[in-house]
Amino acid sequence: MFIVNIKKSTILTYLGVIFATVSMYFAFTKIAFSEIGYLRFSLIFLMLAGICDMFDGKVARACKRTEEEKEFGVQLDSLADTVNFVVLPIIIMLSLGLTTILDLVIYAFFIICGISRLGYFNVHANLDGPVSSYKGLPVTSTAIIYPVLGILHGIIPEDIFCIMYIFVTLLVGFLFIADIKIPKLKGIAYIIIPILAIILTVLLLIIR
Repeated sequence: MFIVNIKKSTILTYLGVIFATVSMYFAFTKIAFSEIGYLRFSLIFLMLAGICDMFDGKVARACKRTEEEKEFGVQLDSLADTVNFVVLPIIIMLSLGLTTILDLVIYAFFIICGISRLGYFNVHANLDGPVSSYKGLPVTSTAIIYPVLGILHGIIPEDIFCIMYIFVTLLVGFLFIADIKIPKLKGIAYIIIPILAIILTVLLLIIR
């Protein structure tokens, strides 16, 4: 009936996209429980998408898959990352009213660097096999970087906050394609990162 079926190996990837969609909803509608709440709820769901991405590979590897299903999973994950961690941060910034021509140029730069980073990773993941470190900052890092900044929303003046967001976006775009080594997450990181996400969620909900 359909060209693809949802498998256990891809459930977390799809769930991450759902969380990203909810994040976009808060960003677009600005519906929340307070004046500054919409951005914080949007960032919380960005983090949830990041947690899904963190564990989807582990879930997929634990499932019995054909070679075609493995390749489909790789492509699906990359497309989901584009939506969740490259496009979504831009949508969140648009919700802040950052719509000047300069902002647009920085958004385009950020997206080009993000998809280039994902393309590079896909090619070298297939060529090099398992690695202990990545070249360039993984796009999933935006699931932590932007929520950390989001804690300042409503605390510091709005114009300063927006300038910080734009500057960080430009910097992160450069780091996506920079020839730097980033250690691959493993072991205790799979415990530390979710705990950090919980702490950030609490801070985003209680700090005003």
